[in-house]
Amino acid sequence: MIRAARLVPSRPMYAFEPSTFGAGYDAKFRGVRVLRAVWFRRKKGKLVASMGSYELSAYWQRLEEAPPNTYEAWVAQHTDNSCGGEHLASWDGTALLCTDQPVSPEVMAERIAFLDVMLRGFPDPPAGFDGWYEVAKEGADG
Repeated sequence: MIRAARLVPSRPMYAFEPSTFGAGYDAKFRGVRVLRAVWFRRKKGKLVASMGSYELSAYWQRLEEAPPNTYEAWVAQHTDNSCGGEHLASWDGTALLCTDQPVSPEVMAERIAFLDVMLRGFPDPPAGFDGWYEVAKEGADG
């Protein structure tokens, strides 16, 4: 992945919470790391803030040498955005959409609070998140 010069909501771009690097690590399959992620998109012309997780995969699990165990190395080596982020919740300023149901009122309030700050802070990623990243296009230098 490469750091984008600016956020473009019509393209798949993500910000990651580096402190979650390694939380989803599976020693049996060392080619995947799951990070907490956020992204923006447009739905029917309206800006939507989304949160969830993102699987950073690297095809070095077939190599004899283990990959560098750093957030930066994994982000730089990730080249496949075919799955994108795994959606947990979205907020457009008026409606919350959650993939897990039912959601307690406390969880709803937490998600709305986080996503509302994110939406109002557009185009900046939320505090504690690093971004915006996108998968480099074929043939692009980077």
